[in-house]
Amino acid sequence: MNRQAASGSTPLHWRCGERAQRLIQLVLIQPLLLSGLADGLAARPAAAAPGCEAALAAARRQPIDLQAKAPGLAVLLLGEIHTSADDHDWQLQTLESLWRGGRRRLSLGLEMIPAARQPVLDRFNAGQLSEEELLRQVDWAAVWGHDPDLYAPLLRWARLRGVPLLALNAEPKLVRRVRQQGLAAIPAAEREGIGSSAAASPAYRQRLEASWRGHRTLGPPAAATAADLQRFIESQLLRDRAMAEQLAAAHRRDPQRLQVGLIGVGHLQGGDGVPHQLQDLGLKQQLSLTRPTLPDGCTLPPRGARLGAYLESDDQGVWVRQVAPASAAEAAGLRPGDRILELNGMAVQSAGQVIRGVRLHPDGLPLQLTIERNGRRRRLELRLPPSADPRLAVRDYELRSGTWSRTASRQ
Repeated sequence: MNRQAASGSTPLHWRCGERAQRLIQLVLIQPLLLSGLADGLAARPAAAAPGCEAALAAARRQPIDLQAKAPGLAVLLLGEIHTSADDHDWQLQTLESLWRGGRRRLSLGLEMIPAARQPVLDRFNAGQLSEEELLRQVDWAAVWGHDPDLYAPLLRWARLRGVPLLALNAEPKLVRRVRQQGLAAIPAAEREGIGSSAAASPAYRQRLEASWRGHRTLGPPAAATAADLQRFIESQLLRDRAMAEQLAAAHRRDPQRLQVGLIGVGHLQGGDGVPHQLQDLGLKQQLSLTRPTLPDGCTLPPRGARLGAYLESDDQGVWVRQVAPASAAEAAGLRPGDRILELNGMAVQSAGQVIRGVRLHPDGLPLQLTIERNGRRRRLELRLPPSADPRLAVRDYELRSGTWSRTASRQ
């Protein structure tokens, strides 16, 4: 569970800035509608993935259920695998859905940044820091180390929407001290105000032990002793407690605001980790979510429709399963059974590539699809409807200069 920067791999600026700019658009413009459930392929059909229909139904229910539960929640934890772009996309879509629902004001808590560096986040939210300055001042490479481009859309979204950012974690230096010396060796005055953790459940201890063994395999040699394992568990419980206390304190300061935390899945699995510490702090109105897991070849349809085609992937490519009436796809002549080969001249192998390409396509420009129908290649030109709310698109603020539009903020 320790996160360390890969040596020489993470620069102190937003790498791939254009990609980060585009990622945020995934939730700020109307998405492509797709599904893996349809009949009527004229070409060789792509078999529906086993369990796809049930998995899609459960995934569709998640945002609906969340909207219903949100008014009664104090804390919402959105789990992630830190290197998963899909997890971060899902977090962004979930946040945007909550914000658009308008039933609760939000704060966004970050496992990635130690609580002592909260003033840096405050200055970033206020538009006083550029992205590069934010990374430098929080010392991103040292305190987190994962590619900042994965997190840029989430941070930009928060500032665009006027959602306060909250630093949650303990300082890495303190976590290392506990890992090396044990918690008892650290004076209370040097624990950053973090209180005593609730004991780990047997299941959590087992998972932490598995993680400890993995760290020993991948990291420097360490004595395989019960004492070393205990220090590792204490260091993780310290982090759990630090994040829970920051979320609980934020709730006490503003009970009407829903505290949303971006947390590694290992810190919330099975109700252990941060949820368990929140319970110990008396904060029971909480919910933990992770991205719905779908079978291979099964893709979740976002709400809304820009293209109006239902797609499915298999090892032979991307197939059109249905075409919605009166859609851009129908107007351009796309048909069930077509296999999509290229989007704007770029080869595609999965429905996800087409989804992103359509979502990110600029308003007012035709979209080019190359398809195969009955063994023959065809080129179609599509006129997509405009974005849902152009005022809120990324183009409404100047990413390159660090000057941000405040017109869409909501406190």
